[in-house]
Amino acid sequence: MRTHSYKNRDSARIALRDWILESESDIKCLQEFTNAPWSKEFNLIALLDENGKHYYFSTNAGAERNGGTLIISKYPIIKSGDVLSSTNGFNRIAYADIKVNSDTIRIVNVHLESMGLTYSNPRSATDLNTLKSQSYTVLRKLKVGVFERSRQIRQLSDFIDKSPHPVICAGDFNDLPYSNNYRQMKKHMKNSFEEKGKGFGFTYNGSTLRWLRIDNQFYTSGFQSVEFETLDSIKFSDHFPLRVQYLIEEAH
Repeated sequence: MRTHSYKNRDSARIALRDWILESESDIKCLQEFTNAPWSKEFNLIALLDENGKHYYFSTNAGAERNGGTLIISKYPIIKSGDVLSSTNGFNRIAYADIKVNSDTIRIVNVHLESMGLTYSNPRSATDLNTLKSQSYTVLRKLKVGVFERSRQIRQLSDFIDKSPHPVICAGDFNDLPYSNNYRQMKKHMKNSFEEKGKGFGFTYNGSTLRWLRIDNQFYTSGFQSVEFETLDSIKFSDHFPLRVQYLIEEAH
């Protein structure tokens, strides 16, 4: 969740910080999360420690500005780790095994390869060669993004198939519901929006291409999705959070 326009950047960060600390969800998964260890106000990891929260922060070691994915849990985390991480530090897959009363569940937090595209108005091109260059750049980035996400999905699917616990896989997949990668996930898991969502479920709140559902929660057998909500009133990020209520099924 990258901070988005909300009066100004600092107010957006404060709103996001307060929402993370105060929202009532038992488990939260955040992508593109950046911690600021030099700031008393925005050192969220220190604030989580102070409030006795359970969490796993997946980040590249030694980074001055710690960025990555974050899993926060009301319940104890008994095991955690990384499935994969990219050199940029932000695109990565992490997991946490969480003890919920007598059950153990696995939460997988996903931020797949981004497109890395920035909006460029074709009318700004001063000549045909500039327009062609912009178009080739977009196509190249699209091709690289699709290839990387396909590789990451294969690794993710293999990890989920081998899980000893029921899995909820949540995050930013950077792919649309009709993509091959989405279909690959559906071979292994149910999608919470398809089971309990309403409307179109758009999740992207960026400056362009807003009509996208690229954030998802998938789940394996062992869970039932009871309620689904896209929190489109939360406008301090470029992605709307998804809130899903799950029922843990009794083992047979």
